[in-house]
Amino acid sequence: MPWEDLKKICLSRVHHKPERKPLIKEREVELMDKQEWYASLFDRLGEYWAEIAEARSTEKEVEFIENAVRPKGLVLDLCCGTSRHSILLRAKGRKVIGLDLSPNLLRIAKRKMVLEGVSFPLIRAEMRFLPLKEEILAVVINMFTSFGYLPTEKEDMKSLREVARTLKRGGAFLIDVVNPEHLIQVFQKKDWAEFAHFYLLERRTLDPKRMRLFSQWIVLDKAGNKARTFDHNLRLYSLPQLREMLKKAGLAVKKTYGDYEEQRFRSVSPRLIVLAEKK
Repeated sequence: MPWEDLKKICLSRVHHKPERKPLIKEREVELMDKQEWYASLFDRLGEYWAEIAEARSTEKEVEFIENAVRPKGLVLDLCCGTSRHSILLRAKGRKVIGLDLSPNLLRIAKRKMVLEGVSFPLIRAEMRFLPLKEEILAVVINMFTSFGYLPTEKEDMKSLREVARTLKRGGAFLIDVVNPEHLIQVFQKKDWAEFAHFYLLERRTLDPKRMRLFSQWIVLDKAGNKARTFDHNLRLYSLPQLREMLKKAGLAVKKTYGDYEEQRFRSVSPRLIVLAEKK
């Protein structure tokens, strides 16, 4: 899709006005409204998040997407981050759009697009307020647990209704989140990982009753030994909860998977991947 054709699928004006403050500066983080922390977390993570995401098996995940999602047409990579999925999908011939709230991650995505020799539109917007016309998309993908960060479950429902609004009849929605049942079984309070340019220590608190995962990421740069701390929390959803929310949004669950090998979903599955269809 040429960049100049983007206006053909976008609303002439935003149909909802997001009730949020502009992205804050790093020195103002301590003053941030507790409900708006998600608006700047991944923007501040920036290159750290890019390196964490790139350590994933993106090619395997994209192969799974290609096998699971059959409808042809325009694909929205919702909460695309650095666009690792949409870049590969575009290289395979899919028409794609990337959408994310973080300007920093979108800048990284643009850089990666140039390196890979692909081009497609990138939009900065919230998942609750998609600036796209109704029934314009064939597919929406939401990968790598990008769902559950909004302030309330009601806000999460808004994002699902936006997905349904922008999907064509028979369009597909693929959502990939962590399986809370598996997380409870294997939960560890601390974990660490080494990446090319930094070490990552994660401290976690799991609240099964409230279905929330609270995490503190401590990033230590290998160059200069600079340490930075990032706090975030995630709302977890079980399959019955997610199924009911999708139903309310007008999306019917067609298949469920437990990983990127297309294995059926079970309580021990590490992932909860749901393929839904617009009624």
